[in-house]
Amino acid sequence: MKKMIMKINALPIKWRITVWTSLWMCFFFLLYNLVQFVVLDRWMLLEEEHAIKKRMDEIIGYYEDNEARDVSASRSFLEKVNQNNQLIRVLDESGKPLLTINEGLPDQWVLPKAVSTRELTSIWHSQDHLLIVRSPIHIGSLTGTIEIIRELENYEKLNHFLLLIMAIGGLGGIAFSTFGGILLGRQFVKPIAQLTETMGNIKYNGLSQRVDFIDNRDELSKLSQIFNEMMDRLEGSFKKQNQFVEDASHELRTPIAIIEGHLKMLSRWGKDDPSILNESLNASLEELARLKGLTQDLLASSHAEPLPGQNQTDPCLILTKVVDDFSVIHPAFLFEMKTQSLSNVTLDISAHHFKQIIMIVMDNAIKYSGDQKNIVISGSITKDKEIQIQITDNGIGIPEEHIPQLFDRFYRVDKARSRKVGGSGLGLSIAKRLVEAYNGTISLTSREHHGTVVTIKLPRSTE
Repeated sequence: MKKMIMKINALPIKWRITVWTSLWMCFFFLLYNLVQFVVLDRWMLLEEEHAIKKRMDEIIGYYEDNEARDVSASRSFLEKVNQNNQLIRVLDESGKPLLTINEGLPDQWVLPKAVSTRELTSIWHSQDHLLIVRSPIHIGSLTGTIEIIRELENYEKLNHFLLLIMAIGGLGGIAFSTFGGILLGRQFVKPIAQLTETMGNIKYNGLSQRVDFIDNRDELSKLSQIFNEMMDRLEGSFKKQNQFVEDASHELRTPIAIIEGHLKMLSRWGKDDPSILNESLNASLEELARLKGLTQDLLASSHAEPLPGQNQTDPCLILTKVVDDFSVIHPAFLFEMKTQSLSNVTLDISAHHFKQIIMIVMDNAIKYSGDQKNIVISGSITKDKEIQIQITDNGIGIPEEHIPQLFDRFYRVDKARSRKVGGSGLGLSIAKRLVEAYNGTISLTSREHHGTVVTIKLPRSTE
């Protein structure tokens, strides 16, 4: 038995499930047939016992109606109530037969026996099954015994027929259970096979592959659902990781370039001018401080949650600092500021985030200005009491069909051109996340070969 189990468990899972399913179905089918046969056999035997007891009661009632009735005179009655393969005997007190009515059942098969109480027995004579009921009786002055012996030929025939039917049904059940086991095995293994295939596809084609989910409300369906959810989370984690790397490379480039520009200027001639030296050192220290906090900002940028604390940012001050820094990096550009209306106004946004937004938009304006080296930064207050900042360039512009996708991650109008200028398609998407995190809006209008206008609207500080 152990060897057979080991051999079954050594089979591939598809055939292992099929074999075990078939065996269990066969076992339960045969058990059902066995129970059914035993119940029917017992029921038929009880029916035979009930019939022979009823016949005994008829005979006893016949004699009790007239106790003076002669035993020999009852022959005609006993012949009438007797049936094929049945024997009726009337015995005296010593067990000697006084009257025998026989219908095809030899007397010598069962020896006569006197009893004092009714008894029912079942015996076998060779291959013949006999049912015997004996009961004491009083006929006038005679105290004797009545015997009814019945051969259960019909019962045995029906029993054998049922056994044959159940045997045929058992064989059919085995065939059915084997076929059903194969079908069930394939059905059970199918989700596992799909899962295995999907995992193989993930290995070679990336994390976007998923198992085709069919809700059968079973454990395998739940397994497929959990696997897909796990892959969604895993893919999301990888995307966040890649997003962090891309955002970091994008965001770190500008402050590093500012520090590099100031250091080069000091190296060439600025170190001899105390005012230039002081200004460059202060700007470099400020950018280093921003770099120090930039890592934490990038970690939270995927969620773009507002930084905690009171946000009282002076937009004019930040815009001036950004323009000064970009003037050092891009001396060929002319930056024109029109922000007088923003004096004495504060923004409800982190200074770090506001500077990050402006630098992203300014960086894009410079990259795609072409030969027109003029950038205009203007500010105003809208009718809704929001602060509006517009950054305008007169550069190459953007085709109208591309404008709706410009704030999507990694989207670039001209990928080849963007690679040349270092664009990765992340800047505007980061700016949009940050602006919307502070309940603001950012939009863009452009005409090809005429330039682009980026409009940023942010809420004023309430304090």
